[in-house]
Amino acid sequence: MKATSVNKVFPGPGGFTLLEIIIALTLVAILVSASLPYLFDSFAASAGDRAMESITTMAQEARRQAIESGESRHLTVSSSGLDGESLPAGWALEIKGLNDSKLHPPARDQVWEFSSEGVCQPLSLRLINGDRKIITTFDALTAQPVHDEE
Repeated sequence: MKATSVNKVFPGPGGFTLLEIIIALTLVAILVSASLPYLFDSFAASAGDRAMESITTMAQEARRQAIESGESRHLTVSSSGLDGESLPAGWALEIKGLNDSKLHPPARDQVWEFSSEGVCQPLSLRLINGDRKIITTFDALTAQPVHDEE
């Protein structure tokens, strides 16, 4: 009987050459660099969505406080945010009130009123970041968003 070795040596070259590794890494780098703009756009869009959700929450909270206290409440609106809460970097706010014909930057010290009965001024808000726009119209009776458009 002939003893055979457990570790067989395969004939021919083994592993990858340096050129093959460089080509594979170059292809991976090209794919990653092509996908980065989409990834950053996704982050920017989600920041705008979170900002609009925050504004909606603030409006509902102001309405709730006005009803509970029996006194009117207001939120200060500026192009950089609402009631001292700043928008994410690169985003700006525009508004359209009941008597406005189009969306425009808020006037200095402009307020959004909520009466003690919970009725608020009807208002449309638009968040803008480059070509990305989020528009929400708030119902005067409930301060709930009634129309979203992108």
